[in-house]
Amino acid sequence: MTDPFLILGVPFDADDAAIEAAYLAGLRRASPERDPAGFEALRAAYEKIRTRRDRLAYALFDQTPPSAADILAKAAPVGEPRRPKRATLTALLRGEV
Repeated sequence: MTDPFLILGVPFDADDAAIEAAYLAGLRRASPERDPAGFEALRAAYEKIRTRRDRLAYALFDQTPPSAADILAKAAPVGEPRRPKRATLTALLRGEV
């Protein structure tokens, strides 16, 4: 499972308004008619972290291991040309971030 924060493109500490704005912006990019798979991923991500309570439950109880794409996206975000620090990669591989 891909990290819902990465799918929506919001930071881990985003509030409800930022998550809803990212979801609505994502709907404009991936409408159900043009990109059904992208829409389903976007909708599922939004459902997981829609409210503060949902984000807390996700942080406490989600046991899904990160995929390789999640680790790479957190280590080297798109648009940021610098190389990630060794400590960041180590923390990502341990699941601490």
